[in-house]
Amino acid sequence: MDKKIQKINSEHKNEMEGIKQNFKILIDENIKQLKDDNVRKDEKINSLKVEIKKLHNLGDDLIKLQSNFNNLELKFNVEKEKNVSLENELKEMDKKIQKINDEIIKVIINESVRKDEQINSLEVKIKKLKINGNNNCINTDKPSGNCIKENGYVNLINDESIKYLVAKGGCDKFVSVYAENSFKNPQNPINFSLYYFEVKCIFEKELNDSSSYMEIGLRNCRTFKSIYYSATYAKIYNEKGRSFKLPTFSLNNNDIFVCGLVYPPTNKLNEFPYVFFTQNGKQIGKCVLLNDNFDSYKPFVQLKCCSLEANFGNDLKTKPFNYDASEHTIHKEFF
Repeated sequence: MDKKIQKINSEHKNEMEGIKQNFKILIDENIKQLKDDNVRKDEKINSLKVEIKKLHNLGDDLIKLQSNFNNLELKFNVEKEKNVSLENELKEMDKKIQKINDEIIKVIINESVRKDEQINSLEVKIKKLKINGNNNCINTDKPSGNCIKENGYVNLINDESIKYLVAKGGCDKFVSVYAENSFKNPQNPINFSLYYFEVKCIFEKELNDSSSYMEIGLRNCRTFKSIYYSATYAKIYNEKGRSFKLPTFSLNNNDIFVCGLVYPPTNKLNEFPYVFFTQNGKQIGKCVLLNDNFDSYKPFVQLKCCSLEANFGNDLKTKPFNYDASEHTIHKEFF
């Protein structure tokens, strides 16, 4: 009986050594492949397809390795109580295999997204101005100077700069500023389309002053309902007016916020457009899914006692986006 156990253990050890060797070869091949991919990142799409196919083949090899491992684990369970050390080795091997499997899947997904995703730049100018309240305060066509009633109001310094002038005798007003152009659903797109704009928030009063307010979002050009993020209240609002409170949040002077809109290609029949928000390059909360009437949206901001520097990508050479669109992946979690 002891010889039989020793023989089984010896066979298991040999099988484990073989798995370890194959595992090492798999890791070496994976590292080499990833380095080669980085060197050839500027090559044509056909070359990228070849590399992705190799990754798929590598994934098939890993599946075979996983199958062999499962068969070995079944045999091992018979002798589990007699060989605790072998069980620990198998558990560790399982973790390593799972880690490599996750890394390979991540590489395949990211490369597919990079190939399929189309980043759309839209040149827009902030020219249309709307104020909540009395519109006789200032000329809304060319808003500049101080409010004749000494209320807090905004000046449009240029196409992408909004200066809030705090009240000198009246009260600080909420001001809504809309972009002249809108984000539109592409016609028959074959790739994902990403629209976004970003704003830098500059407080005009003390940082702890409760009167400061800023929100960023999109207004539906058909229903006139809005999806927006209130930086002051740390809440995301959908078109139905429902709000979603963020569990943790910190608002600081000079924070940069992004509002993005993603349209899926026509061949993705089960996917819908969605809106997302970021703060200083990191996503805020979950995305907001759009189920209908999503053909066109107009970017807007609403503010009080807060100036903004907007960026719509009009001059990316001298004023690049803070948000790295190349790192954007298609989201699956929504409010």
